[in-house]
Amino acid sequence: MSKQLTRTLNPEVKIIDAAKGIVDYIASNETLDCYQEVIAAAGWRFTRFAKNAPFVDSHNYWSIDKLLGKVVSAKVEGRNLIERVQWAKDVEENKLAQLGWKMTEGGFLKAVSVGFYPVRYVRNGGEGWGAALRDLGLTAEAGDKIRYIYLEQEQIELSACIIGANPDALAKAHTEGCVKDADLAGIGMDDDDMKFLHIAADALAKEETDELTRGLLRRELRRIAGKKDFEGPRKDGNSESPGTRAGGEEAERRAAGRREFLRKLGV
Repeated sequence: MSKQLTRTLNPEVKIIDAAKGIVDYIASNETLDCYQEVIAAAGWRFTRFAKNAPFVDSHNYWSIDKLLGKVVSAKVEGRNLIERVQWAKDVEENKLAQLGWKMTEGGFLKAVSVGFYPVRYVRNGGEGWGAALRDLGLTAEAGDKIRYIYLEQEQIELSACIIGANPDALAKAHTEGCVKDADLAGIGMDDDDMKFLHIAADALAKEETDELTRGLLRRELRRIAGKKDFEGPRKDGNSESPGTRAGGEEAERRAAGRREFLRKLGV
């Protein structure tokens, strides 16, 4: 299990200094996550992380465009990993950080996700399983629900899940005026994207909108909200090429597909 893993929490954030964009987050704790895994707070290591301590968008740290700020401190308190972040909200060119800060300050953005590499872990029923449960103060019955316990893990980055992970939050923030069209244009959304956002926000706010329609709207919102300025790294092995801008026929195809999507929904 050597690949990078992530853990996402949706805590109440604590703004420490609004003028400087400084926020405290509970980056991780010892609760059972959606993967039926538990991360021991005492196991956090910061050897690699401390050299740069990047705060990025949605675990995308291959591009400088996705750097939102930096983690200025990290500490374990009890069973929580607490990290203090400074958003790069005053960097004029960093439109994504400015959008994220506005959503954070407005109370719409709360999710953070820690990216890490596991160093030591135990599997349910494997050697050391009982000792790991005792260290966490868990009973054998509680352990039945857990697949893995991570005993030691090296943090790589901390991420904000700005818009792609919670499309309802983006729609609500836009409806309530926290996020303006200019903010969305600044991160690459075009007129067609924003038109869809307006329609989706109105539909999601109505109680009579059925769950099927809500699900379809959220799926499409998540796709357009999470789309990148670049297509991503090339898959031909040339790591020096960051990719090419999406547009032209591809953009027209997507716009046509969205219009057809709306026509079928009747909105």
